[in-house]
Amino acid sequence: MLKRSKYSLLGLIFILIIGFVWVTYDQAYKLVHHPLHKRKVVTKTPQQLALQVREVEIKNPQGMRLFGYYGAAKNGAWIMLQHGYKANRSQLFEEAKILQDAGFGVLITSVRAHDQNDGEQITFGVQEMADLQAWYEFILVHKEASDKVGILGNSMGAAMAIEYAASNPNISAVVSVSGFSSLQDTINVSVEHFTGLPAFPFAPAIASWAEWILNMPIEQVDATKAAAKLCQTPILVMQGGADTVVSVASGEWIYKAACGAKEFWFEEHLGHAKFDRDRPQEFAQRISQFFGRYLL
Repeated sequence: MLKRSKYSLLGLIFILIIGFVWVTYDQAYKLVHHPLHKRKVVTKTPQQLALQVREVEIKNPQGMRLFGYYGAAKNGAWIMLQHGYKANRSQLFEEAKILQDAGFGVLITSVRAHDQNDGEQITFGVQEMADLQAWYEFILVHKEASDKVGILGNSMGAAMAIEYAASNPNISAVVSVSGFSSLQDTINVSVEHFTGLPAFPFAPAIASWAEWILNMPIEQVDATKAAAKLCQTPILVMQGGADTVVSVASGEWIYKAACGAKEFWFEEHLGHAKFDRDRPQEFAQRISQFFGRYLL
């Protein structure tokens, strides 16, 4: 009887281990893959906001098609706008409208494995840097006589904007809206938000599987290290204290790491990337003035 109970217990433990391995691998796979048929259908159009843009298509160095929206500048300066994780271009229509009304040229960008674009794998900015570079080169071909280009990013797009600005000294200003400081710092919060599983013991296992699937260490994605290189590039960092998607401390860590001109806007009761919705007038004023100060 005891022997049978022992084997039953071992069998149960084995089943639990197999289940844990399968669940964490499956969640990791879903976190880093975004096939076209799983993406949200975009129902909002630029015309609904009276946004004067046209749809454009480019190819990144790997030959993947990327889609964006482009609107000409009136003041000779340009803003690239990058959406967040598993979002699409419509996420930034309001921001683009604010900046276009202020005279800026706008380029609403999107990256591989998002929107209508080619690709299925998300590397949280590592491979996507090539996509942002392709978009920047699009501006160089189409812009007027100014070399002033800024970038605004939302959530994962904010972390990517910081990373890209650190690699391209021609980016003149950065706005980070609810960006994560690093995957390592924010992974517990993100895993709970996107999978519904408790951080312990699932987050470490999911992170390990994601590293294995992507063949890259998660430490490679670190916006604070990138911000530390922005000694000549001004940055405006926004962070909400009620954020449940990234670590609340992310904004402060990015701000403290930046070594050049910098501003920090923290709102204790705001959720993830809610500045444009919950503080629309102040948000519009801050981003317009910030880019105007450093690009015009």
